[in-house]
Amino acid sequence: MMVKRFFTSADTFRRTAAGVSLILAPLCLLLGMAVDPTESGTDDVLAYANNPAATGVSATLLHYAWIMWVPGVIGLVHLVRRKGVVLANVAGAVTVLGLINFSSLMISDFFDIVMFQRLPVAQAEEIMQAAAQPAMTIAWQMPGMIGSFLGLILVAVAYARSGRAGWWFPAGVLVGMLVWLFGASAWNLVLGLAGPVILLLAFGAVGVAILRMDDREWSSSAA
Repeated sequence: MMVKRFFTSADTFRRTAAGVSLILAPLCLLLGMAVDPTESGTDDVLAYANNPAATGVSATLLHYAWIMWVPGVIGLVHLVRRKGVVLANVAGAVTVLGLINFSSLMISDFFDIVMFQRLPVAQAEEIMQAAAQPAMTIAWQMPGMIGSFLGLILVAVAYARSGRAGWWFPAGVLVGMLVWLFGASAWNLVLGLAGPVILLLAFGAVGVAILRMDDREWSSSAA
């Protein structure tokens, strides 16, 4: 009966999907960073070529991290009514587009594996630099990164402004993002994992609250 209701009730299915995705998204980000074969304190481009299995798993987890955030963002925007609704709508749209864009960039890791396995390092790096065309940078990378990182923070701000969560939520998202970005750019494993942990705690708490929410509360937010 519960399983049937899950698939036949629009409110139950969408509320559950939103809550679960807010937990799984940062969890996939955490696991993706943990599996990444690059050693802390280095930026050895050969790490991917020398560890193709780990690289593939890491890239896949990171891809699904960004994808998993989409239902959660839509759920958060759905719950914001009256106060903060304009910010939620705009930030939500930007975030969803950014997450989809950013997830597609993970496929480049698979090309890195093959290039650094079959070509001299200098030639492989030259191809990578040549592939960074203006269209990819302006239309793919920048919207993906800005939309994902800034968008998630603004959606959290709108959610807190609506009274659905305390200001610890956007604060946690902001700190988690900053720590993760710094750790990832500096190849610092501790910070690279600490950021996703903070995001998991922040988004996970909201996700659990949504899962515990009654369907009437979920649907009444549309009133």
